Amino acid sequence: MISGNREDYLIEILRLTEGEGKVKTNDLADKLGVSPASVSEMIKVLSNDGFVTYTKYRGAELTPEGLSYAKQLRKKHHIMERFLTDVLDLDRDTAHEEAHKMEHVLSDDSAVRICRIIGTPVDDDCSSCESQCRAATGLGRISKKLSEMMQGDRGRISHLKCEEPKTVKKLISMGFVPGRDVCIGSNGSRSGPKVVTVGNATFALDSEMASFVYIEPSDD
Repeated sequence: MISGNREDYLIEILRLTEGEGKVKTNDLADKLGVSPASVSEMIKVLSNDGFVTYTKYRGAELTPEGLSYAKQLRKKHHIMERFLTDVLDLDRDTAHEEAHKMEHVLSDDSAVRICRIIGTPVDDDCSSCESQCRAATGLGRISKKLSEMMQGDRGRISHLKCEEPKTVKKLISMGFVPGRDVCIGSNGSRSGPKVVTVGNATFALDSEMASFVYIEPSDD
């Protein structure tokens, strides 16, 4: 992991260019609120690290490695913004500031886990993620939605997938969190409510709510 200060430069270059073309030193200095001399020094450091290339009088652009790193970083920022607004009810300005702090320390694994809770692909950078969450791809060991399970079926929650934050928040509050084991009770039917045990709690979950919970086979 590179330092937070260097990461700030990479993500701003990405925001200014979207990975295409060069950004001039003065434009980057204005965006970051620093002197052009400071930008020049940092560009040298990032160039030596292999994250940018610099052409005199034309500016800096991200290398393929730098572009990949910057997109992953931006995705982490958006993940935390979504989690803070959709799940914790923070206002967007506060969420943005908090996400800026967290994006530098959030691990790739934790980012994927939070994606699975949020329930939908976060942004276009998800397509370039090296470890795409199952909510984004629908791939992996997923076999069915919770709404499709029958009496006695068991599994483990893979991810939530729903466009409505209130619904995702309600499911989380009930204990439907990725990684937890579930079991369908005696009166489960394909079209009716599901009696579902998750952890130490049992709920009657209607078919629509159950359709937002995706299940993978348990390891046992």
